[in-house]
Order: sequence, then C-alpha cells, then structure tokens
Amino acid sequence: MKKITLTLVVSCIALSGFSQSKNIQNAYNSYRQETDRVKTKLAEAKDFIDLAYNHESTSTDPKMWNYRSKIYLEIMLKSPGIDKNAVFEATEAHIRCLDRDKKGRIAVRKWTKEEDVLNGLVQCGYNLFNTGVDDYNAKNYSTAIKKYKEIFRIIPLDKDNLLKRGNIVPDAIYKNLFLAYLQLEDLDSQIEYLQKSIDNNTNDPIIYYYMSNIYSKKGDFEKALEYIILGKEQFSSEIMLVNSEIDLYMKMGKSTEEIIQKLTDAIEIDNSNEILFIIRSQQYSLISEMIKAEEDLLEALEINSESASANNNLASLYLSMTEPLVKKRNDLSYRETKKIDDLDKQIQQLQRSSLPFLVKYISIKEGNEEVDKAALNTLSTIYYNLGMEKESIETRDLLNSLD
Repeated sequence: MKKITLTLVVSCIALSGFSQSKNIQNAYNSYRQETDRVKTKLAEAKDFIDLAYNHESTSTDPKMWNYRSKIYLEIMLKSPGIDKNAVFEATEAHIRCLDRDKKGRIAVRKWTKEEDVLNGLVQCGYNLFNTGVDDYNAKNYSTAIKKYKEIFRIIPLDKDNLLKRGNIVPDAIYKNLFLAYLQLEDLDSQIEYLQKSIDNNTNDPIIYYYMSNIYSKKGDFEKALEYIILGKEQFSSEIMLVNSEIDLYMKMGKSTEEIIQKLTDAIEIDNSNEILFIIRSQQYSLISEMIKAEEDLLEALEINSESASANNNLASLYLSMTEPLVKKRNDLSYRETKKIDDLDKQIQQLQRSSLPFLVKYISIKEGNEEVDKAALNTLSTIYYNLGMEKESIETRDLLNSLD
C-alpha cells in the first residue's frame, strides 16, 4: 500500500510539472497568433506564462523566461493596457534571460541570441525612462521613482552603451529622482540623489545649486556655501553659482567690501546682466560710494532702459543725496544767504536729475497695471519744489483719485 501511495504522489508531481511545461508552450503558441502583424492573443499568452511563472516547477525554467520576455515586451510596446506593470515584468524577464551557466553561456541561447535579448532589455530601459518622465508630468511621482530606479538594473548589462546614446545615464536619472523627491518633499532622498550625482562627477552645475539651496533653506549657510564653492571649482564661470554665492554672502552678513568683490567677479563673467549692477550699486550706497553707485545704475539702464528697479533706484539715489544737503541747509543761519542759495541749487539739481527716472519708473509700473502711490507722492513734491505747479497739481489729483 505504501508503494502504491508513493507512486501516485510521484505521478501527480510529474503530471503537474508536465502541465506547467505545457503552459509555457501554450503561452508561446498564443503569442505567435497574429493578424496583419498584430498580436491577437497577447492577453491569453500573458495568462499562460503567468501560470508557468508562478509555479515552482517552471518558475526558473530558462524557456519560461525566454517566452515571458517576448510576451511582456510586446505588451509593453503595443498593448500596455493589458498590464500597466508590463515594463517591470519585461525588464525582469530579459535580465533572467541573461543568466549564465558554468561555461558563461546565456540561459536562453537555444531560442534567442544574446544580442536580441540585450536589444529587448535596452527597449525596456528607454520605456522606463520615457514613461517615468510621463508619470512625473502627470504627478505620479512614486511610480516615476520606481521606474527610474529600475533602470539601474539594466545599465550594467548594456555592453554597447545604447542607453547612453539617448542620455539615459546615471547623472540624468539621479537628477530626475531628485526632482521627483522634491515634489514629495522627501528631503533626505533629495540630498541622497544629489550627492550620488556629485560623487558621480556630474557635469551639470545646477546639481550644486540644488544642494546648496536645500541647506540654505535649512538655515545652514556654511554648508550651503561649501557646495557652491565645490561647484565653482569645476564651473568657475557658471553665473548661477556665482549669483548664489553672492546671495549667501549677503545672508551670512559678510562685509560690504567682500560682497562688492563677489559682484565685481560676477560682472566680469556676465557684464550684460543689469541685476548685478543694480545690486552692486546698492552695496556702494551702503559705504557712501555714491558716484560708483550712480555709475552702476546708469550702466544697468544702458543694458535695459525698461528696468523698473534701475530707474527707481537711480531716482532714489539722487534724492538720497539731497538729504545731507537739506540737513546742512537747515543748520545754517538765515543770514547766510549765499550758502543757502548754493545749497538750494544743489538740491534742485539733484531733484531735477531724479525726475526723468522717477517718471519712467511710474510709467513702467502703469504699463504693468500697477500703481506706486509713494512714488506718485514723491513726484508731486518734486514738481512743486521745481516750480512745476501744473504738473504737481495733476499728479496730486491723480493720487487723490486712487483713494
């Protein structure tokens, strides 16, 4: 009785194994069915190959991996609606097709050439990257991350660097992973992948900017500056890094002279950026270098005459230069008429100098459908001081109409 039972058990195991092997063949037969070069039974082929994949007797069978790679690649490329995870299944199957025996031969050599397996695997890599971008744009950030990470299983097997030709390289993947984690507000992962990119000798200066920005937002300005300096060692003329360094210097309370020097260095790299001249002008004003401040603002307006900031700042600069003169005048005795007259002329000249830039600034704001009431009030006062009563009244009426 024991022998009969044992025989029955062995027979059941054998029949089960045969059944699963049949599933492999059925999967391939269904896969081959097509009309006008369109596979017509992919869903059926998938069901059969999944049965074989999930059964222990065939789950490691090279023939199963061979057909599974072809079936899921076809689903991935032509009918992704059958299985939204087809790209992951296709990737796994192609990688397993490249398993090697003791002699170094690939597992599926009886049915498929190694170069064809690699070609399919590279197609998986491109699909993972491109659909990962699509998922990111659709705000499916976790799915995008999963796809980007999967590509790292393929890269070591891409002997001919076919992924590299499409710029699917670690540096690009690390950057995309950072951007996805940025949307998920996962700070630790952001730092992890930016650091991986830096360790991989990235050729993209924005990576250093991103890393610095993270630490800057955390209030760790020293660490933020370290990454900017590290980036500048490779990209010394990258204006984005130079500007970030200036911004950090200002946040860290560095001396005005140090900030001016950094701005001067930046201008040597990019002398067509009016913002740099405007900022340096502000720094010159802080140390009472008014002539240099004026020169920088005039230079900024040479670059961009429509700059609201440059026009406003230059008008404000001229008016600020009247303040010590007004104080000096107020300290004089009314009998010192000549000195008073001289000071009045200087004050009026500075107000007259400010006038066209203030008018231009207000005009720019109006063009943007904005109103600066403080500027209009100042303009009305200047008109009055210069004896331009009509213009002063018109400006005052305009200002009153805005209340």
